[in-house]
Amino acid sequence: MGPLGVSALLLAAFAAFTWLSARKLAIVAALQPEVRWDHPWRRLRTVVTNGLLQQRMIRREWKPGVMHTIIFLGFASLLVRKLQLVVIGFDAEFALTGPLGDAFTVGKDLVEVGVLLAVGYAFYRRLLLKPARLEPNREGLLVLGLITVIMLTDLAFDAFRFAQLADSVPAIAHERGHAPVGGWLASLVAHWPARTLAIAAAASYWTQMIMVCAFLVLMPLGEHFHIVTALPALFFRRGRPANAVPTVDLSPLLDDAADASELKVGARSVADLVWKDALDAFTCTECGRCKDACPAFQTGKPLSMKSVNDSLKHHLLEQRKTILAGGAAQADLPALVGEVISDDTLWSCTTCGYCEAACPIELELLPKFYRLRQHRVMMDGEFPTELKNVFDAYEVQSNPWGLPADTRGDWARGLDLPLIRNAADMAGVEWLFYVGSAESFDQNGQRIARAFVEILREAGVRFGILGAQEPTTGECVRRAGNEMLFQQLATTLVESFNGLGTTRIVTCDPHAFNSLRNEYPAFGGHWEVLHHTQLIARLLAERRIEVQPTHERVLLHDPCYLGRHNGEFDAPRAVLGRVTRDALLEFPLHREKSMCCGAGGARMWMEEHIGTRINVTRVEQGLPQRPNVIATACPYCSVMLGDGLKSKNLNETIATRDVAELVAAAMVRTRVNG
Repeated sequence: MGPLGVSALLLAAFAAFTWLSARKLAIVAALQPEVRWDHPWRRLRTVVTNGLLQQRMIRREWKPGVMHTIIFLGFASLLVRKLQLVVIGFDAEFALTGPLGDAFTVGKDLVEVGVLLAVGYAFYRRLLLKPARLEPNREGLLVLGLITVIMLTDLAFDAFRFAQLADSVPAIAHERGHAPVGGWLASLVAHWPARTLAIAAAASYWTQMIMVCAFLVLMPLGEHFHIVTALPALFFRRGRPANAVPTVDLSPLLDDAADASELKVGARSVADLVWKDALDAFTCTECGRCKDACPAFQTGKPLSMKSVNDSLKHHLLEQRKTILAGGAAQADLPALVGEVISDDTLWSCTTCGYCEAACPIELELLPKFYRLRQHRVMMDGEFPTELKNVFDAYEVQSNPWGLPADTRGDWARGLDLPLIRNAADMAGVEWLFYVGSAESFDQNGQRIARAFVEILREAGVRFGILGAQEPTTGECVRRAGNEMLFQQLATTLVESFNGLGTTRIVTCDPHAFNSLRNEYPAFGGHWEVLHHTQLIARLLAERRIEVQPTHERVLLHDPCYLGRHNGEFDAPRAVLGRVTRDALLEFPLHREKSMCCGAGGARMWMEEHIGTRINVTRVEQGLPQRPNVIATACPYCSVMLGDGLKSKNLNETIATRDVAELVAAAMVRTRVNG
């Protein structure tokens, strides 16, 4: 086929690929360092399962998942074939023989047919089915076309080559005998003149090689660069805990001698992002899965991880020279919020984590948004006006309602609950019941707390509360970007809990559960933390409480901070499975795909000025199930879904109840004080 031509083509393609790739990867290397080498074997396992085998994609959406897996694995396996074609370019009579060669020849034909079928389904999805998340994409269609041409020309090359040379070259005749598709096609053109076969073989060979090289050059130019970067991005993923806010070293802010102009909190420009943020932007496949249950995107807000990555990718390339120059030059980089990402985009996020859970290669959005919020709040002083009242309320009264802190335990009046005042009191209980702000100050939450108390007492669990002395976790202000206020609150809580000798905590609030379990260890808080559904499930399994099932039609809503962020989907279902005689109803979007109620990320305290209301949309998703009760396992979800029902005038016919309330109502009382 011409050694000189093959060499020149490959050299040009690899040179272009290397140069174009280096331009992007140099940007990645120039951003802030962050070490991500912990648990290497666990990371490699994820690369194999979710990268090579693509289990995450198949599990979430099996038809397109299988399609993509076939194309990916087929294309990867055919790299061996491309090496064979390069050798043929130098030796036209080269053929694969022997047991391994025979097996490869059979497998190669079958793989190519599989890839063609998968590509056909991909065209069908993009051109006819047109799922909402797949926006019109010329590059995607171009790449599918390139893959189709590569597969067809490879099969055609085998057919023409076999028909031309099999009779005169025994090794090629042997290879033809093991090529089910290529051999059959060769029989169809065997009567063609030798010169025609030679021209056709050369044309199919060079067409294929040019398409392969064109694809190689195209990869670093667009979204298909993920073929190169996806596996590294998976290896360097953040992993668990899924929702931990990046900690900020605030000691310079407390140092009177520090130069305020040198202080950096959060992220202002791309220079403040870590290298993984840029790698993610260049790796985004633009598949749109992040939008399927994103509460912001589904209700008309200007947010999706795909659009954020797309905007960031273009900005990184536009600012490449300045980023690589480093030093003082980076001070001239434009602010990300306002120039690249709008304020509405930044503050629309409920931090539910759906986008990250849905992404096949585990790209990250939340760490970027947390750092951007930190800078906007602490350095720019720019944030939604509603949050000022929230910050002030936390500073003065340690709760977002701004109600007097000394009334924090008033919900328990008349219940005669054990109050923990010292280490001796703590040593006398099994669990510290951390009530939290929602169940201390909100009437709906107070019902949940009282129901849980009933359950604990019926089970004979020794527990206590802190009452008016209970500190707040500050989870809300941290996710709103006010890291300084959070750390002040965290210091108070850790000193209080550790001073009392706290070891075991149970809470009904998934947000407090997530914060105490995943974030407080960084501040010296090392405790066993359970969500109340986990403890109730344990008590039921141990037969420490008994329930009489009801016939209510119960529909379960998964709280984001219990489910997606902490992987607890089974405990609420195990409990509700004992409470209702009928099958537990599920939202169309449930478990890992559950849609947020709209309260997370401090959105509970901000009005929705754009699009439709998230809580109303979530309620509407469950109405076809005709529930009597929407069950929750979070006081904030309970409020949001209850308000959603009210807006549709359904609050009289459909109730919102916490899992604890349903258990308490169905519980068989055996204790006098139960």
